[in-house]
Amino acid sequence: MFKPGDSFRKEVEILRILSQYRKPVGSTVIREELKKKGFLLSERAVRYHLQLLEEKGFVEGHERSGRTITTKGLEELSRALAAQRLDFVVTHFLSLAYSVTYRPESRSGVVVTNVFLMDKNAHDRMLETVEALWERRLLPAPYIKVLDEGEEYNEVSVPEGEIAFFTVCDLTIDGVLIRLGIPVMFKYGGLVQTVNYKPIRFVELISYEGTTIPPLEVFVRSNQTSITSFLETGSGMLPVVLREIPAIARKDVVETLEKLESKGWGGILVVGEPNEPVLGVPVPMDRFGLSMVGGITPGAALKEMGIKIETFAPHCLLEIKEMKMI
Repeated sequence: MFKPGDSFRKEVEILRILSQYRKPVGSTVIREELKKKGFLLSERAVRYHLQLLEEKGFVEGHERSGRTITTKGLEELSRALAAQRLDFVVTHFLSLAYSVTYRPESRSGVVVTNVFLMDKNAHDRMLETVEALWERRLLPAPYIKVLDEGEEYNEVSVPEGEIAFFTVCDLTIDGVLIRLGIPVMFKYGGLVQTVNYKPIRFVELISYEGTTIPPLEVFVRSNQTSITSFLETGSGMLPVVLREIPAIARKDVVETLEKLESKGWGGILVVGEPNEPVLGVPVPMDRFGLSMVGGITPGAALKEMGIKIETFAPHCLLEIKEMKMI
């Protein structure tokens, strides 16, 4: 039986893929299907997990034809999927945020990153866009990492003809606060209307509780953002998250955000006052709201420009010293 861990989600997804085929499936097909679900594994890594599943009796090998799922594998998949339905997005996000070890004082530690896959010919356009977003304080941090085609890093395998670039996710800011003992409640992901480069109000909201799809991903997929318009005119729709924090911790939060800002960090839209609405959204008694630009923003902006891009936000943990400043 499966035990939750680093390999759990990958192996469940492999079983799910195999369950959809009546004939043997090879590692190349499985790798492409896994990528659609946010798992950027190399074929070697896919074969490794297939070998583990075969040893457990969940899949059966057919020489060079590939593998099929067994009756035992189907039974295990049914149990695993039932458990996965309880694994809401907010739990995954909190787990990533809790793993953050970044310290502003030393500019070192682990951060949460987003990964974007795109055509290698769009490399320069990507850098220009990231720089423009940073100038408008629409990125949490001025760090980036780029992988060329064929390179592998931290279970990210870049296909031929593409590049991958990493940016710091807004979950890192949550993580910095959590490490200081400040409770952070994930409430909503939504769209914020801006005029003259100023945030006006939330026009759309999706609660994190009970959803199986990251809220901001919904808005980006449905082409509801207008980040490029914001960059050009100051008016647009930005993907933004909203947190709630106990009012008693507001002073510590403000001091921490100021410390991050002094190290070049950004992405904060509004730090609300206790018991007062944030961009039109009510906040419960004895709490205040904190709104931040979502880490999915670079991918959404490039998508608006007509660039074919695959977005995985958030994706993984990374030592910030492995990244370069913009």
